[in-house]
Amino acid sequence: MSNKKKKATRELPISLQGIETILIYLNAKDKESSSIRNISENTGLSMRVTKNILLQIEKFNQIERVVEKNQVLPKWRITKFGKKVISQAQGIQKKTEIPDREADLLRNITIPLDAEILKKEIKENKDRILSKLKSMQLDLSKNLGAALNLNNPAFEDLMSVIINRLKLFNLKISNLPSDPTAITQLRKKGEKTKKVSKEDLRNYLVELYFFDSIIFNELNLINYYNVRLTQFLENEEESNAYSTARDLREEIRILSKLIHDRESIKMNFHVLSLEDLNLISKNKLNPEILSNIIELPISVIEQTEGIKKSVLKYISKLNKGEKQLNGYKIELTDNIPLHAFYQLILDENPSYNITIEQLEENINSLAEDGYLPGIKIIQEDEDHYLKLVQFKIQDISKNELKVIKNALKFQSFTVADMVGATKWSPDQVIKTLNHLTELGILKYLKNHLHGDRWYIVSEK
Repeated sequence: MSNKKKKATRELPISLQGIETILIYLNAKDKESSSIRNISENTGLSMRVTKNILLQIEKFNQIERVVEKNQVLPKWRITKFGKKVISQAQGIQKKTEIPDREADLLRNITIPLDAEILKKEIKENKDRILSKLKSMQLDLSKNLGAALNLNNPAFEDLMSVIINRLKLFNLKISNLPSDPTAITQLRKKGEKTKKVSKEDLRNYLVELYFFDSIIFNELNLINYYNVRLTQFLENEEESNAYSTARDLREEIRILSKLIHDRESIKMNFHVLSLEDLNLISKNKLNPEILSNIIELPISVIEQTEGIKKSVLKYISKLNKGEKQLNGYKIELTDNIPLHAFYQLILDENPSYNITIEQLEENINSLAEDGYLPGIKIIQEDEDHYLKLVQFKIQDISKNELKVIKNALKFQSFTVADMVGATKWSPDQVIKTLNHLTELGILKYLKNHLHGDRWYIVSEK
């Protein structure tokens, strides 16, 4: 995230240029409605792209359709909210200011004064969040179906990770009590019920309500990226779709942090300071409060210790024969490509601000201390290399090395591709591919459209 004291200004992403163009055009027309053809001709966008964009931004209430008398096809015009969006975009420029995340997350949050109303709305918020998660899972599953047509295994794997993360969040939210005060009333047999002051109860409920609200707003932000992803897939813009899916994963990480904080809140444990809770309780919301949650700095020492704990956890699981990671469509193996391990670390620790180079330094340091073998580098040339995090020492044969180097060039390939590259028999190739997959060096994906494929995860 950008520094909270600075607002990042950059070229508007390609994914948003069509939306901006249409909104600017409709804003200039004011209350006058326009047909799809008219909008298409005046914006330079194709009829198909224009229609897709209109349907998507209609979902955000930025435009509305109008059916004129004796007409079958609808026309479109900008709404008051759409005008507000344009006014905040600093006019008709190709450079536009990216909206502050804090403003989006604080949108439409008003803390009720009455404790009973707070409890009632906390229950309703839980239902709203679960409904939103379910809807998003459905939309993303449809997008995964569209991604399968692209024959891009890394893209398919990324989509699967996102969907599985949302499933985990659904479970976490479902397990939250609908009546948070009921837990505070639980006591052991013969133990007296502890009295809770009105102030403590209100702070507890206010913090729960506040986190529920920003979680819901974060889901709306995630949905925004999902809508863009849908649009790119419909237009068969693979590069933009993949880039948007990676942005979506970053939003999922922020959601993970917010849900973790929400789970942590107890009557006697607050994520926020009492000063912030006092401000929130009075509906005096400001970006500083969110910065203390999302941009909370994690020291280098804490990150290093966290990475060490993760490595030891994975080694312990492997030693016990436990290969599944909760919330991921991933199996732990004796080797994990450094790039894949980096993504996993960020997924599990969304507060970390670490580069892949810093992670590599941490792993090398742990290797020197004897916690794991370390990083093995397999390199064909300057542009084709693979860095493997090895949890257990594995010898790689010459034949396996040959397959890996060819895999680095292919990135994604079939048995036939590898047979052609190695001049081996299909049986020998399959046997080697299966072993490398078992070791975690290659990844296997079955696609009903394109058949069995393998791919390699690297920085490239």
